[in-house]
Amino acid sequence: MNKVKFTRGEAILNMAIVIAILYTAIESPWTFAYKTQLQNWQVILDIILSMLFITDLIHSIKKYKASKKKRKYNQPEVSKFTFRLQVGVDFISSVPFDLIFYLIGAGDVGRTLKLLRLLRLVRIIKLWNMINSMPKIPKTFKITIVSISSLIIVHWFACLWIVLHPLELGSDTIEYYIKCFYWAVTTLTTVGYGDITPQTSIARIYTMFVMFIGIGAYGFVIGSISRIFAESSRYKEKTRERLSELRHLMEHYHVPNDLQGTIFNYYEHIYTKKLSENDKQIISELPQTLKSELQIYMNMKLIRNLPVFKNCSERCLKDVSGSLEQSFYGPGDKVISIGDIGDEMYIIGHGDIDLTAADDSLIVQLHEGAFFGEAALLKETTRNANAVASTYTDLYRLSKESFIKIIKKYPVLLENIQQITNKN
Repeated sequence: MNKVKFTRGEAILNMAIVIAILYTAIESPWTFAYKTQLQNWQVILDIILSMLFITDLIHSIKKYKASKKKRKYNQPEVSKFTFRLQVGVDFISSVPFDLIFYLIGAGDVGRTLKLLRLLRLVRIIKLWNMINSMPKIPKTFKITIVSISSLIIVHWFACLWIVLHPLELGSDTIEYYIKCFYWAVTTLTTVGYGDITPQTSIARIYTMFVMFIGIGAYGFVIGSISRIFAESSRYKEKTRERLSELRHLMEHYHVPNDLQGTIFNYYEHIYTKKLSENDKQIISELPQTLKSELQIYMNMKLIRNLPVFKNCSERCLKDVSGSLEQSFYGPGDKVISIGDIGDEMYIIGHGDIDLTAADDSLIVQLHEGAFFGEAALLKETTRNANAVASTYTDLYRLSKESFIKIIKKYPVLLENIQQITNKN
């Protein structure tokens, strides 16, 4: 699938187009159903919206011509016929009908022709392509789209019911609309309480049509929302299944409870840190250069909030992340020993590290996100404590050589390290 690239200005224009389409989708059927008289604010607003749609039309033409030049020796993505048809529809939908009929007055004919503004909804296709180009669409955004689309469809059916059963003189407009909206909901969902029934043959035919539409529409809406929630929980469900299989395996081989707990803690860390079940596979399929670049940004997430890197720029964090070396340790493994010559610092990615004295008494236990050994980056020193992994632990090592290169470009990192070591 080709990705649609758009600038910030295009994003703002598209957002304004979405708002304008929503207004048109609600206002045009309402005006047609109730045969309301045009107000001055409606005319002014229609002029503004028409200018907005004309701007979008001009932008689309320019973008098409630019893409055609880039594809000088290839077939354009959009054929000439399709593009001309799109331009024609967009032009008609850009006409300020409210202004025209306000000036000349066209009665029922004008109100009917104003429904041509609903051609603006054709732009939804372009907007939908833009949404599909997004690498990730939030669940709430998907649900919002489905909900708004459903409400607008119900609004249309309610307005057409008003056309078939006009408002009686003296009746309240809003109250009658709610009643018609209620009819549309109960009919589309095939509930049909029967308290509101069609009175003419045309209305009965229309009701049957709405019922048939409702069977599919209701299933589509429920299915779409269910699918959205299912997608969000699919990975969690597979994780639970794998953990259950792992539990049965360890019980079968009589694995000790303490080791079971350690293994489950490790898997919990892995699954909570992963974006999806295929993230390692996705990364492994990338070229080495892209894989290295991606790993840098993954490391940046780890170090971004550490006090050592406070006030560091994005470029500084990127350089530090690119210099980190990952290593793994099991329970009881020594990372550093008293008397070692220090030339690196460590950041805990997962697990716990015990800092102990010469007699193996515990000084402090460090957890995920903590760091130690930073003093060795400033001067030659021997380690004054043991660092022992108390669980399965992964560490990120920053060497003194890399540190010196980085602080030459980013003195703020040196200041941070000095402040922390002075406090200690």
